Amino acid sequence: MTGRIIMMAVVAVASARTAVAVSEKEGGKREALVFVGAHPDDSEGFAATAFRLKDKYDIHIVDLTRGELGLGRKGLEDGSTAKRRTKEEETACAYLGATPHFLHEIDGAACAGKPSVDALVKLLDELKPKAVFTHWPVDRHPDHVQAAAVVANALRFTVAVPERYFFEVMFEQTANYRPLYYVDVTSTIESKLKMMALYACQNAGNELVSNNRHRAEVRGREKGVGFAETFTTLDGKRIPGGVIESVSLPVK
Repeated sequence: MTGRIIMMAVVAVASARTAVAVSEKEGGKREALVFVGAHPDDSEGFAATAFRLKDKYDIHIVDLTRGELGLGRKGLEDGSTAKRRTKEEETACAYLGATPHFLHEIDGAACAGKPSVDALVKLLDELKPKAVFTHWPVDRHPDHVQAAAVVANALRFTVAVPERYFFEVMFEQTANYRPLYYVDVTSTIESKLKMMALYACQNAGNELVSNNRHRAEVRGREKGVGFAETFTTLDGKRIPGGVIESVSLPVK
């Protein structure tokens, strides 16, 4: 099954490159969307929505760390976990048709460090994205908080003026979060779950996949659809005509 998914990822990335080439030939480069997470697999907060948006936008996934501590201290010290999780992220991004990027923090000890902020500023200046997405800044995982801080600091210095959105991850981690936008991802949830399965080292017992299905079901029930992902803004106000407004469920 994994081999088949990897082959599908290779085909998907080839198709994505063809689509970009056609787009550029027909009148210019597509706008970009940048999603900033703390670790490989934090795409759990937005992947199904990214699948809905990828035909219109170029998707870029930025990881603050390489998940170095995700398999214990030994894997952190010998570098083996970073290599494994980097490869998993590259494979998952290929399946989505996204471009992966990595900043300079270490899993479990991340800070909003200047090298990471500078690297993100450089990327934003280059891409001038339509929108940037990151973790809600109130979170029980300190690396998630630092990812949000890196984005906040980078936006102080970049020439880009993107829309800014926040996503949620596990209910037990994202705190004091109130969904503003609900995106119906019923049509893309299976693609997201296949992508989550590619983060194999974090999917023991299929836990990552099952947790994501459950959260999307819960959010979907809140709006009367099969599956949903949610987003918010810093001030809790909608952005008229924005990226998420275009795919979100209507306010009731």
